[in-house]
Parts: sequence; structure tokens; C-alpha cells
Amino acid sequence: MSIDIRTTDDRQWNDIVSDSPAATPFHRAEALDVLETHANATLHRLAGFKGQEPVGLFPVYEVAKGPATAAVSPPPDLKLPYLGPSLLNTGKLKRRKRDRRHRRFIDAALEWVEREVSPNLWNVRTPVGYDDIRPFQWREYEVSPRYTYVIDLETTPEDLLGRFSSDLRKKVRREYDVSYEVTEEGPAAIDRIVERTRERHEEQGESFPLTAEFVRMLADRLPDGTVRPYVCRIDGEFAGGLIDVEGDERAGAWIANGKTDAPVPVNDLLEWRVCVDGIDRGLSTYDLMGANHERIYSYKAKFAPDLVQYFTVQKGSVGMNAATKLYKKLR
Repeated sequence: MSIDIRTTDDRQWNDIVSDSPAATPFHRAEALDVLETHANATLHRLAGFKGQEPVGLFPVYEVAKGPATAAVSPPPDLKLPYLGPSLLNTGKLKRRKRDRRHRRFIDAALEWVEREVSPNLWNVRTPVGYDDIRPFQWREYEVSPRYTYVIDLETTPEDLLGRFSSDLRKKVRREYDVSYEVTEEGPAAIDRIVERTRERHEEQGESFPLTAEFVRMLADRLPDGTVRPYVCRIDGEFAGGLIDVEGDERAGAWIANGKTDAPVPVNDLLEWRVCVDGIDRGLSTYDLMGANHERIYSYKAKFAPDLVQYFTVQKGSVGMNAATKLYKKLR
């Protein structure tokens, strides 16, 4: 039986997201709608069905600039590490049937977009856990591996601390001469965290297009507890923050920045607090959301994480060099 690509209402879509192991909070209907607004794009929520059984989801955004059109997932300039396709209802299938269903779903989704959108460029970043990229390769898409660090939270705080590097353990356990606290705060903290992160990027000569309005809208639309702002204060003054994005099983360090010249290790203490709270909430992993940049990989590696792959998938009808330039213009 072939795979049908259909549109669904918000409730059915979110039911599919809830049953799909690789889906992230950004796959939820509420988040996708916010992304559509802030990316100035057209959202296509593609759900694959075998009969009445959902088999996969693939949110795709149509972004146009002049005569050029791109199909992207996630949309550019919103600092989302992943989106892309996610599967479900494959656990009881034998390998041959699972692979065949997966390929038919991806084929059907790509063909739907080619027919309805006719993009000049495809750019997709798959979520962690979507580890079979062959259906794209078989259709001659260019696939590149990317990496993130993921901390195992199925342990106790003390055992996790024991896995950290020795210098990190000392920083977490040390008594400092100043008064500080790391707490989860409400949406009002989002503006300061985003602004501090923008300042840090500017200091490094980098752009930071994300707005506090966008993050606040996500926090407002998504279920309670999905977007969690953490703040470190020293003698009552803001010293840094981290915005944790959580699903049912995973936490993720989406936006984070602390003062590097503070009398306490702000970033380390923020990450540690999210780990401890994640363990208390019964989460399985904490995604540090990135291990690709040489400048910061060693900082993240001291948390004893696992190195996990995800993938960038690209295809351009005008050739990959020109397609890459096109994508940068769309950004």
C-alpha cells in the first residue's frame, strides 16, 4: 500500500508528534505556526499515512526571495538546530518492511513538495534520533553529518557529577566568596537572556537575529514547562541565563550565555542546574545542542556527553555552489 501525504488539524498533528520518538517540541503545531510567522514563510505540515495509520511527519517551509524558492526545515535565522522528518509506528516492524515504509514516506513527501512548491533549493536538518538518511541519498540529495553532545540523565546527580571532568567537578562543588543563585524563572527572564546572548555574539563579531518576542511567543503557545528560562544572579544581579526547551523525555540548551568574567562559573552552574532538574523530572537526556564548532566543543565535552550525529540534507536545481549562495541570500 502506498503512503498518502495529508494535511491534519492541530490536534491530530500533535498526536503524531507525541508518538514520534525523534520529534522535538519545535515539531508541535503551535511552534510550527510561530516559526511560520517569524520566518515570513509558508508552512506545509506533511503527514504520511498508510491507510489510516500515521507513519511519519515532515514540516516544510516555503521561503521565497524574488524568483527563487527554497524548501527548508527548519527555516533560516531562527537558531533552531533541527527540524525535518520524524517517523512513528515502526518499532514492531521487521527491518525490510520498516525500510520500505520509511523510503515510501520520504519519497511521497518530497514528491508532494516538488509538485506543489517546485523549489530551487532544499535545505533540511534532521532531528537527533533520525539516523537513516538513505532515502535522501537514493534521490541524489547531498548529505553531510553534523554533531551534537547529549548527556545521559538516567542516573543520580552525584553519579553524573562523578563523570564530569575534574575541573568541572571542582567548580560545581566549590564554595564561592560571593552570593549567587541559579533558579528557573518565568517568561519575564526571556528578554534579558536573549539580549545578553545578542551582546555576546556582537562581542565576537557575529550576528544574532533571534528576537525576544519570538521566544516569548513560543513560550506562550507551547505547553507549560516546554520553554524554561534559567537565570544565574550574583548578589541579586543578572549574570547570565539559559533557555531550556523540553519534551517528554529530553531537555535541550537552546539559548545560553553567561558573563565570562564573573566571580563564579556562570555557564557551568546553569548547565548543572538544568541537569539536576532534568533528573528530578525523570528526563532521559540533555542535549547541549551543538558540537560542530572547534571554539566551544571542548567546553561542552567536559560534561561527559555522548557524541551524537544528525544530518544536513541539501539539493539545488541550479547546482550546489549556486544553491548554497541562494540559501545565504534567503537568510
